[in-house]
Amino acid sequence: MTFPLLNISTKKWNSEDLTDYILFDEFIYTDKEAIFNELYRNKLFIDCNGRIYKALKKAELTEKWRNWLRFIPNIWKREVIFGPTGDSWTIEELRNFLLERVSELKADKHTYEWKDQLKRAKNHSELIYG
Repeated sequence: MTFPLLNISTKKWNSEDLTDYILFDEFIYTDKEAIFNELYRNKLFIDCNGRIYKALKKAELTEKWRNWLRFIPNIWKREVIFGPTGDSWTIEELRNFLLERVSELKADKHTYEWKDQLKRAKNHSELIYG
């Protein structure tokens, strides 16, 4: 699995939630079950090689010191456990998915430039990084 991963389960994007659709590492930085359920559990993610994974669960916290220092930002984190689905998308499938999602957002200079970058991207990684 090559990060970042892109959530491909969300069929309609909201401009206020764009940062929720991409994962730069395998960690979730909260222990709130509602957030995990909303953003991760059973969602499909595509990696920079086009392989699709499913978020299955959170790993249990094994380092006791993290519990004691949980008030410090980025200390409290849990690993998200992903399982391979055996599926993959071609570059064109991912490009079409992203162009559809971006087209649903409010049209402005940023979305126009984003769509242009997506059209010029040569691989999965360039598509995900935008």
